[in-house]
This record gives sequence, C-alpha cells and structure tokens, in this order.
Amino acid sequence: MSEKQRTLDLLDRAYRAQAWHGPALLETLAGVNAALAAKRPLKGAHTIWELVSHVASWNEIVASRLAGGRPKVTPELNFPPTPRPTPAAWKAAQRRLARSQTRFRKAVAAFPAAKLGRRRPGTTANWNVLIHGQIQHQLYHAGQIAMLRRGLGKPVG
Repeated sequence: MSEKQRTLDLLDRAYRAQAWHGPALLETLAGVNAALAAKRPLKGAHTIWELVSHVASWNEIVASRLAGGRPKVTPELNFPPTPRPTPAAWKAAQRRLARSQTRFRKAVAAFPAAKLGRRRPGTTANWNVLIHGQIQHQLYHAGQIAMLRRGLGKPVG
C-alpha cells in the first residue's frame, strides 16, 4: 500500500468507521437531531452543531490549499454562525459536512504523491502535515462531540 493509499484509508476510517481509537466522526453524529446538536451543556464550549460546521470549514480550507488556493480564514469561516436550529437546517449542516469531506478526500487523492513531503510555501510544515493535521483535527472534534453527547445524557453507541 502506498503512502497516499494509507492516508486515504486513515481519512476514511477517521470520518466513517473503524477508527482505531473508537468512534469515527460520523459515528459520533449518529442519532443527533437538531435540538441536541444546538444544546450547549458547558458554558463557553462549542455545540455539536458548531463543531460540525467548523470541521466542514476546515475540510474546505485544506482542500483549497491542496489545490493551490490561499483561502482567508475569517472568524466566520472558522466557526460559522449557527442558523435557527430546525431539522432542515441541521440536515443542511450534515450535507455540508459530507460534501466537504468528499472535497477533502478528492483533493488528497489528486495531490501529487511526490509533493507530500515537500514544505508548503510560506510555512515550515510539509503537505503531509497539513493532510494528517486535518484528519487529526476531525478526530479531536469527534472526541469533543462524544463528550458533549455524554454530558447531554446521549452517549455514543
């Protein structure tokens, strides 16, 4: 298996299922409705909905960077405002997450393998660090979502 194939496998496991650590991002979101996603059980903590929108934004940002873009990361892009918590709006947030994940995966698949270890322009990190960092970022927030669910009395699984 090539390095890129291993990375895509890791990306898929972190997002869908069979992550080594425990529940993947989608598994932490199973059964979450709009009302639960919008609840803030801890003062100062993000809601599940906010985390989903944040991960979607960063999937898009990283995909854009892999394609040569230089998106400006504004506070509104980093953590987009949450709309009124309706079932339709929550489904739209979940669809955005799915689309962003597809875009991120396609960008990783299309990225030249020979460039993965090269330093990214304007940074001290290489392209592999960017890609693996976003995968780790997804898992970090999946863990937060799992803890929020536990705090709301709706643990994963």
